[in-house]
Amino acid sequence: MELALPITVYWDLSPDAISCDYISRLSSEILECRLLMLQLYDPSLELSDAALSIIEQFKGKQVAVTLTISNSSFLSVSADSNPELAVKEILIACDGLESLKEYPPSEGVGLSFFVNSKNWTELPEVISFCRKNGISRLVLPMQRLYAGEEPFFLNRQEQKRLETALAEAGGTEGLKLTIHDPFLWRAFNPSTPFPQGGCQAANTMIAISPDGGVYPCPTLPVRLDGVGDKTLKEIVASSAKKDIRRRILETPSACSSCQELPVCKGGCRGRSLVMHTSFDYIDDACK
Repeated sequence: MELALPITVYWDLSPDAISCDYISRLSSEILECRLLMLQLYDPSLELSDAALSIIEQFKGKQVAVTLTISNSSFLSVSADSNPELAVKEILIACDGLESLKEYPPSEGVGLSFFVNSKNWTELPEVISFCRKNGISRLVLPMQRLYAGEEPFFLNRQEQKRLETALAEAGGTEGLKLTIHDPFLWRAFNPSTPFPQGGCQAANTMIAISPDGGVYPCPTLPVRLDGVGDKTLKEIVASSAKKDIRRRILETPSACSSCQELPVCKGGCRGRSLVMHTSFDYIDDACK
């Protein structure tokens, strides 16, 4: 099934984002789409005027805003006289154990740990850090593949290795955990099927990159259009978006006889597209 409008928009700001007509206009266009959740990521060293402007425009609206920011950005917000941010939750972005040393303990603030090929073995220690520091919220966000990044995935042996290490570290009980990768999910929840029912790119979600490009998902780098060329509603209703969704729903031929297909439904389609330039190939994490 394809939804007429997305439920979630991922909006990644540029590090030097400024508050301007573009920010205000795009915020209005997002609100017109009547979504339920806005995932706003501001990588600036200090919380940008753009982020503050967006938050103010969404204030009082029926949209749950999650704000992901840097350590220094959070510290600057806490130290000055800014009013309390009208967001559902604040997440501190980090990409390694070293950066966790600077984590500012604060009630209700969670972690967004960007997993990659260099830091995935640190995940059991990250879980232990959360437990020791009273952190109850951890997000392992989708990889951003807008700018030609190398896709990250764990093979079957690595998934099992991580599963064992997590169990030895005491598991994740008491931690509200969000994982978007179906095979990373398997390492954390070996006996529970992935809950999202297959790839939701261009269906329940869309993504807006730092340069204003609109994508089916942060991990599926097929640019549908730019927000300066068409309105967001026009892009969401476009034939390009519908065609991408149709192709995502098609079962990869390499998966047709797999017994796990009803659960994983082809895995991460963005990853297979980047690695093999085709939607019709198996997700390497499933091999």
